[in-house]
Amino acid sequence: MPESSLPSQAGTGNTKAKFNLVFLPGLHGTAELFDDLVTQIQALEPQLEVSFQTTLISYPTDLKQSYSKLFDWLCTHLAPHKKSDSSIVIISESFSTPLALKLADKYPHKIQALIIGGGFCASPASPSFALLPLRPLFLIAPPRTAVSHFLTGPNSSANLVTKVRSAVKKVPSKILSQRVRSILTLEEEQTPTIKNTPVLLLQAENDTLIPWEIQNQLEQHLPHATSHWLESPHLIFQAHPKTCASHILEFLSNI
Repeated sequence: MPESSLPSQAGTGNTKAKFNLVFLPGLHGTAELFDDLVTQIQALEPQLEVSFQTTLISYPTDLKQSYSKLFDWLCTHLAPHKKSDSSIVIISESFSTPLALKLADKYPHKIQALIIGGGFCASPASPSFALLPLRPLFLIAPPRTAVSHFLTGPNSSANLVTKVRSAVKKVPSKILSQRVRSILTLEEEQTPTIKNTPVLLLQAENDTLIPWEIQNQLEQHLPHATSHWLESPHLIFQAHPKTCASHILEFLSNI
């Protein structure tokens, strides 16, 4: 299975609460772009009365990339119904938001909290785009200018742009087009309301990919959530890993 687990480097004394941080990726569907955020979380962890196991998820490419198929795969792969000493905290990026919400709805006693970055619960564009041939759009690597404009921000480092382009290039165009089609069919009415699950929303003020009204729609759907709007492009975890880690650990220390 395409999963890597990075054990926490801090002590795991019996007095500490144990969390399994499960990272669900963005549209590229791989675990490649979470390294900086994980590093920042591990650096701050000794300051808290918690210990972490970190699980990075990469989605399979041998099944249809609909949300229903990916949800079934996650239910089997994560097995959140099984007993464990650690509570699951899902850290979800963009594309994976609907999956994280559905998991929390199905396993309310096992999933301790949700953390969502650059998320949405409805299509950010007209559903009619799903009728267009999307695959040709992903046959070539995304231009650096497009990556910086829509994903990493105009002031992002060349290294970050390269890492994002590399992650996207590795994914077959068929898979990317199926994932985009899944996003375009999203409707807010299908989103579960998880009133009893603590939620942290990290929102990107400078997001040129997900309109403000769509991000705000998610915030309105989860009125009990703790929200922070950061001056950030869409890839909020990659653009501001240290700030995101600080908000994440503050949130977890209070649930």
